[in-house]
Amino acid sequence: MELNKYFIIFMALINFSKAEITLPEMATKQATNNLRFISKDGKFSYYQRRSGSLLLSTNYNVEEVLKGKEGSQYNIISSSTKKFQIIEQNENFHTYLSVRKLNKIYLTSYGEKKTNFLGEGIDARLHLNDSWVSYFNPYKMTIYFTSLKTLGTSFEIKLQNNKNPYFIPQRVMLNDKIILFSDLNTDAVAGVIEFDRNSTKSNLLLKAENEFSRYELCINEDSLFLGTFGTRNIAKYSSITKYPIKNFQISKGSIIYDSKYNDRGSIICDSSDKKLYFIKNATKENREETYEASSINLENKDVEILSSFKWVSSIINMDDKLILPYHGKFFLLNTKKNTLTNDSLLEVSKKESVQEVKK
Repeated sequence: MELNKYFIIFMALINFSKAEITLPEMATKQATNNLRFISKDGKFSYYQRRSGSLLLSTNYNVEEVLKGKEGSQYNIISSSTKKFQIIEQNENFHTYLSVRKLNKIYLTSYGEKKTNFLGEGIDARLHLNDSWVSYFNPYKMTIYFTSLKTLGTSFEIKLQNNKNPYFIPQRVMLNDKIILFSDLNTDAVAGVIEFDRNSTKSNLLLKAENEFSRYELCINEDSLFLGTFGTRNIAKYSSITKYPIKNFQISKGSIIYDSKYNDRGSIICDSSDKKLYFIKNATKENREETYEASSINLENKDVEILSSFKWVSSIINMDDKLILPYHGKFFLLNTKKNTLTNDSLLEVSKKESVQEVKK
């Protein structure tokens, strides 16, 4: 009987070890907590200093891009087009702990030093092959769009939401005229809205069944992905629907994934034309709740669990490298080899680093 007990424990340990997924850890010459962006080929990077500076490192050259208050935090957004990048500067990251805090938003050409100030807001995004940029002002509940092709062309969309001050709208541009975005009605129920720039009219496309569901929108070259995710146990359900962008109709989608659990979502659809990435609720029956990075094969709809950390909260798309932050470390999802360990262009001598800090 005692032998039986130890055998069961031994087999359980074997099964557990088989379930562990090993991901390559991101290791760069710069401290990863200071690194803000590194190009896929490792030829340039942006990193921040405690002094408040954002620095550009390329070809053993280090230049200051922006200078903020001490402790300023930077976030850099790019797309697969690699034409422009957006820089969000939070000068009160350690002193004003609000998710509604407005950041200063700058535009720069891909991998360049020169910046142009765009405005103040949060959740800045690039659209339509870097021809448009948008950002959100949570105090005015307004999304601002600015053309990067036609100087002076801009427009804004005012949200209906007045129930949830922390709501951040999803948004995609199908073309220069048609925009899809999410909003909350007077009952705090989420909806997907179509906005036509020509007519300046909005049209409700989808409405959630109750206030315990939310939507995500993600777009790549030819497809739109709509995620529906429950947020409470009384409304457990998740699904991802794929739509062709050409001749888009909300009734013409096909469900590529659904689940009886509430996934975290965070859909990434533009880093690969064969897979979609998201954070899945990987809870087994009657077990503790777990969330893991996962992928969906867009050809056969197979779902693959990519991590075994049990509590994945975010996935970062950095120049088509998918990075998973976990307990102060950064792991790579969509690569088998840690190519970022060879980024010799990030190696800056101590003398150069000290000189930059003193500036």
